[in-house]
Amino acid sequence: MSRSLGIRLAHLVPPLDDTCEESLQQALGHPDLFEKHWWRQVTLPRALHAIGPDHLATGLAHLTLDRWQDLALGEIMPALYLTGEHPDVLATHPHEWPDPEGAHKYLHDLYLTALDHLPWEAPPTGPGTGPLFTEIEGWFATADPRRRAVAGRRVLTLNSETLDTLGSRFGVTRERIRQIHKQVGQEVRSRLKGARGARTSAHLPELSRKLGVATPLDAFWDLSPEYPDVLPSLDLPVGEVLLRLLPGHRVVDGWITSEGATALVRKLTEELAERTVIPLEEAERVPLEGGVPQEHALAWLSALPHARVMDGHLVRWGRNLPDKAFAVLTVAGRPLHFDELLERVGTGFNESGFRERIHGDERIMRRDRRLFGLRAWGGREYLGLEETMRRQLVEAGGEMPVSTLVERITDWFDITESSIRAMSAGSEFTRPRPGWVALPGVVTARTPYRPRRVVERTRRCFRDIEGAWWLRVELNGEHLRGSGFPIPSGFAVSVGMGPGCRLPVRIGDRPSIAAWKNQPLMNSIRPLLLLEDAQVGDHAFITLTGGRVLCRLHKANAVPHDPFAAALYLAGRSVTDDLSSLIHAVGLPEDAEAPELMAHLTDRGDQDLLTLLTPHL
Repeated sequence: MSRSLGIRLAHLVPPLDDTCEESLQQALGHPDLFEKHWWRQVTLPRALHAIGPDHLATGLAHLTLDRWQDLALGEIMPALYLTGEHPDVLATHPHEWPDPEGAHKYLHDLYLTALDHLPWEAPPTGPGTGPLFTEIEGWFATADPRRRAVAGRRVLTLNSETLDTLGSRFGVTRERIRQIHKQVGQEVRSRLKGARGARTSAHLPELSRKLGVATPLDAFWDLSPEYPDVLPSLDLPVGEVLLRLLPGHRVVDGWITSEGATALVRKLTEELAERTVIPLEEAERVPLEGGVPQEHALAWLSALPHARVMDGHLVRWGRNLPDKAFAVLTVAGRPLHFDELLERVGTGFNESGFRERIHGDERIMRRDRRLFGLRAWGGREYLGLEETMRRQLVEAGGEMPVSTLVERITDWFDITESSIRAMSAGSEFTRPRPGWVALPGVVTARTPYRPRRVVERTRRCFRDIEGAWWLRVELNGEHLRGSGFPIPSGFAVSVGMGPGCRLPVRIGDRPSIAAWKNQPLMNSIRPLLLLEDAQVGDHAFITLTGGRVLCRLHKANAVPHDPFAAALYLAGRSVTDDLSSLIHAVGLPEDAEAPELMAHLTDRGDQDLLTLLTPHL
């Protein structure tokens, strides 16, 4: 038979129940079976594998001659009838036999034959037959249900149940479960130090050596065929119990790791922070020299937080999309088409949002309509069709033949001739004569760039008493998190910026860049906002002077209730100022009056100020 029966020795030998424990222990005891009354507790296949049929047959022969002389052999073990022995022999009593020594050998052989005839097969190896299984199962096989539950569901498991859950299960308080937890923990530690835990205690250092500083949990189960075996008393695999007993290791995110692995993670994280990309051959030396088993080194690198293995490199994989795009381009070493860049960065985000984010990152340069590279590589930057045409016209003195413009741009970028001609015919440009295109106002190379709306006509731009222009920015969560943001071209020109410029500035103590690609952009002003304890909804007035970005904060909760005072407050002026102060702030002449102010605000689009002033002016 290939199926083991769940019988115990006491089922086969009824006299065991009526024999004193001392005699049974003396005849049947064995160091590999720790359970009390094992002949009633342990299945016979497991017992026979642990102690061997010869030991069992010898013990039963001794008991038959010493304790069961008044019983017929068939009464001692009814299974003897399976051996084919003559029924008359099985009806005899041991005290009737004159030769004790010969009787002992005869009984030993007879019991051994009976055991061989039982319908079970004990495999040489397999579930529940290993020495670790036998030893650990012996710790709790006869324990009361609460101690077994606490051991299996809290002390020796990787997925502990709460004190309250176990307390409810057994109808006791969480404090009582805590006490049992402590007792079971002490008991386990005591057994590991004694004879009943010798095999497990000796196995743990060897297991620690095999695991190294880090090993995948999946790979752990293959280290021994005994690890997946489930202990009946605990309802846990042997391997899970060993992991809980193993000092210096813990299971985290599918890995068995140690403090040594933590130090390796820190080392590589610091290295990636400086370099972004490390050749894989160089990166692999860190885990190999640090104690990660060779077969798991690559998987360990792949599992590093905020890192990724890509094209033979270990790459810092930042939290934001521009960082990821920068890493992908660094590894590629060449400009990538937007679709390829998108594919390598991954999914789970909005495509148009991704495009906007990389457009605004100073490390990344748009090399063509859908081609991106790193600014450090150099090359011609594509700023969009309109801006590219505008730059060429400025360099040509303000006007040039459309055919020349087409030839230049199509040579540099993947732009169709029809797109360029259509843009030339649009409202953004003028046509001074047939076949020619010009900038509005015939701007020449010596004429500074003039925005469509100068700063005086730009919404939310206000002049201070010294004549410097400030932009009012209503703060949102993106500003506070450190995102850059576009600024009006009229304001940008007023503070010294122009198309294509990359103006070095300082924001607080941090060096930064104010750039103008397709549109002027202000980099993060978060350091200045932190100094002012800014909140969402507050009004930040910013300007750029002397190479520094300055910021004044007007709190949203401090806007006056008086409409005219509130208008002054939102224009960056003192709430006690008069109408002339407001007129000056929006760039009007000093002799301007209220109607001119209202018309000017309407032209600028300052609807908030108009709403406040309309009932009073």
